Amino acid sequence: MTELSAPTLSAPANGNSPAAVAGPRIGHALPIGAAGFAWCSLALGLATVGALSPAGAAIIVPGTFFYGGIVQLVAGFFALAAGASFAAAFLTAYGAFWIGYSVIEVYLAPHIAESVISAPANAGLPKDVVAAQAGHTVTQALGVFLIAWFVVTLIFTVVSLGTNLVTVTAFVLLDITIVSLLVAYLGASAAGAPQSAALHIAGYAEIVLAAVAFYIVLAELANETMGRALFPLFPLAGRAQSHAELAT
Repeated sequence: MTELSAPTLSAPANGNSPAAVAGPRIGHALPIGAAGFAWCSLALGLATVGALSPAGAAIIVPGTFFYGGIVQLVAGFFALAAGASFAAAFLTAYGAFWIGYSVIEVYLAPHIAESVISAPANAGLPKDVVAAQAGHTVTQALGVFLIAWFVVTLIFTVVSLGTNLVTVTAFVLLDITIVSLLVAYLGASAAGAPQSAALHIAGYAEIVLAAVAFYIVLAELANETMGRALFPLFPLAGRAQSHAELAT
């Protein structure tokens, strides 16, 4: 892990009390942010595969906003201050993603649907037809939203090849999740219902992704506190460094 510390002063030559001064230390930000991402992935994955009812799934939104969003965003800025550019880049990016997801769920998606339903051009149409049109508009918008995130994630996947095997696996699973969601949303029915098979693939991929992300959190924290590589991350390119070091 890259640390920021003040210069250490050497002890005087006469052997008197040392003048070493411990400087400020920035802790390991990566597992803090990764834990929020893992939690959100697990919660959303369970909701996507149907473990929660559509109404009950709203219970995860506070977690996606605060833990996946705010906490991960702050952790990204601390990683940036520590010099871990790669960790800072993806922590801030996905922190913003989860904040955006929360806003979409609470405000934007209902607002888009309401704007379609209340549009003057749809005033004379049957309610079920207008509701289907509103649902289709929302799912198509979500698909376009995810296209941009797939580009960002693909860049991070390529960059992760310089880290370790576990991190690469996490990004590949995230790629699979986003592609599956794109198929589900962009291929939605005229009534706005996402493709069921693709949606379930995305949900299960998210659950596996959460397991991998939780393992990264466990490995980073346990290896640091125990002072040895108890949980291996399998560094790539023959560099036996920790994930945080490779992320700089």
